[in-house]
Amino acid sequence: MEQLKNNRWVVLLVGVILIFVCAGTVWAVNGVRPSYAEAAEATSAGMGACELTDVVIDNVLHPEFKARTAAWTQHEGRKAGSSADKQQSDAKSVAKQKSVSGQKTASEQKSVSKQKSENSTTATSKATQKETPSNVSNEKKSSQEKATSTPVSAQKPASAAQVDSKKESAAKAQTAAVKESATSLTPPTQLFFTRTALLSQDQASQATWTYDLSNEDLLLLERIVMAEAEGEPYAGKVAVANVVLNRLRSANFPDTVRKVIYQRYQFSPVQNGRFDRVTPSEDSVKAVAEALNGRKEVPDDTYYFVSISLATDMTIPNTRTPVKKIGHHTFFK
Repeated sequence: MEQLKNNRWVVLLVGVILIFVCAGTVWAVNGVRPSYAEAAEATSAGMGACELTDVVIDNVLHPEFKARTAAWTQHEGRKAGSSADKQQSDAKSVAKQKSVSGQKTASEQKSVSKQKSENSTTATSKATQKETPSNVSNEKKSSQEKATSTPVSAQKPASAAQVDSKKESAAKAQTAAVKESATSLTPPTQLFFTRTALLSQDQASQATWTYDLSNEDLLLLERIVMAEAEGEPYAGKVAVANVVLNRLRSANFPDTVRKVIYQRYQFSPVQNGRFDRVTPSEDSVKAVAEALNGRKEVPDDTYYFVSISLATDMTIPNTRTPVKKIGHHTFFK
C-alpha cells in the first residue's frame, strides 16, 4: 500500500492505457467510434470506456444510457438554474441591502441633520433667552440707577441745606455760649433784687431795689468762696457765692457784702484768719462771676451751709431744713 501511495502517477497511467486499449478493441470490432462529446458525457456520468461499448450499438445509444444521460442533463440544468437563481437572489439581496443601507444612511443623515437643526434652534433660543433676561436686568439696573440718581441729585440740595442749617445752629449755639461765658466771666457793676430773689441783668425791670457792686466787694466774694470751698466741686463754689448773695438780699442779714462776710460767728475762715491769707483761684473767680450774673445752684432762701463731718457746732443741722448736698457741704434754709 505504501508503494502504491508513493507511485500514484503509475497507477493513473496504467488506467489510461487500459481505457485506450478497450476503446480500440470496441472500435475494431464494431467499426463505430463514439463522438468526443458522448465519451465525455459518459465519463462524467461515471461510466468507463468499456461500459460505453456495451450501450453503443449501430451508432445508437442504449435506452438506459439515454435515460441516464437525460437525467444527468436535467440535473445539471437544475444545478445551473439553481445557481443562476441563487446568483440572482444574491444580487437582489445585495441590492436590497444596499438600498436599505442607503435608506438607513439617508434617514440617519436626515435625523442627524434634523437633530443638528434642533440643537442649533435650541441653542439659539437659549441664547435668546439668556440675552433677554440680561437685557431685562440691564434695563432694570439702568432704570434703578436713574431712579436712584434722580432722588440723590434731588436730595443733595436738601442734605446740603440741612448741613448748612446744622452748621448755622451750631454756630449760633457756639456764639450764644461764647456770649454767655463772656457775660458770666464779666461781673456786673450793679445787682438787682426783689424781696425774695436775686435777678439777672435781663430782669432789671422787675427789681424792687439794687446794689452797686464795688471792686472790694468782688474781691471779698472771691476770697470767701476760695476759703470756704477750695477743695469742693465747681458747683459747690457757686453755691457758696449764692448763700452770701442771698444773705445780702435778706432783711435778716446785713445790707453790704463786707458786713455779711465779717458778721460775727458766721464764717469760720474769717474767725480763724484763713480768709485773709488765701488768694482766689481761677475757679473761684469764675464761680463768683457766674453767681453775680444769675447762676443758682441752690434756691434763693438758702442761707446756711455746713460740713457735717468737720463741724463742732451742730446747731444749724439740728434746727434748719436741709436743701442740697454738694461735695462735703450740706446747704440749709
